[in-house]
Amino acid sequence: MPPTESDASDMSASLALDMVGRAYLALALLYETAHPGEFDGVQQKIRAFVEDNFRIIQETSGRGTLGAGTVEGAAHLVNNVLSEVENKIATMIRPSRYMQG
Repeated sequence: MPPTESDASDMSASLALDMVGRAYLALALLYETAHPGEFDGVQQKIRAFVEDNFRIIQETSGRGTLGAGTVEGAAHLVNNVLSEVENKIATMIRPSRYMQG
């Protein structure tokens, strides 16, 4: 049985979020490497921005503009990416100030 249009749309959205998440992780690691210890503050601002936007989307989706579970699923995937970035950066080995010069 071929996938329905809804299933294909869900798969496309998941794939797109996965690709954006991987790009974000790469950029976050590059930023932290270039500016050791500074990404934590940036990540907090990004997380607050994302959470605010999902809250707004959730409120407006109550009007029936999005399919059931769409916002929750996207929010879950995005939060997984943000958490993965936080974990990766927390475990990065940073050069000590002595080694930096």
